[in-house]
Amino acid sequence: MTEREDSPFVPIIVSIVSAILWAIFMLLHIFVIKFDWLQNLAIIVLSLIIMGCIVGLMWVFWIFKR
Repeated sequence: MTEREDSPFVPIIVSIVSAILWAIFMLLHIFVIKFDWLQNLAIIVLSLIIMGCIVGLMWVFWIFKR
């Protein structure tokens, strides 16, 4: 019997798409909604943490599934 090697295609695509969507969200947020620079910094940091947790959790599930 041969084991089928799971390809990381889906996690890679989700990571790329989420990075692109985050960049679009940040551009729209910074240029359309006028907040103070400190509020913008807080939103950027918080959204990076949330996106990192979601993408990281997806990769952890993919690794444990293998």
